[in-house]
Amino acid sequence: MTENTGGQPQRPYEQPQQPIQINNHIVVVNQKSTLLAYVLWFFLGQLGIHKFYLGQVVAGVVYLALGVIGWATTFILIGWVPLGVLWILLIIDIF
Repeated sequence: MTENTGGQPQRPYEQPQQPIQINNHIVVVNQKSTLLAYVLWFFLGQLGIHKFYLGQVVAGVVYLALGVIGWATTFILIGWVPLGVLWILLIIDIF
């Protein structure tokens, strides 16, 4: 141990301790509106915009892909399959 100028022993590997301040606060940032989510669902649900708004990006991409692929291939009748899946998911979203 070495001695500092105050006469107190100090170990060379110890750092002087700083006071620690702990705050227990919860901050709510960006609270989402349920009403706006339903309005987006009603008007732009087949594009998954309501999912993007709610922060569910993966689900939004799935909805968008199902909608675009479904509507783009309806003329060969296969598009009704992804649209059917999309519409079932949209009905589930109501609840």
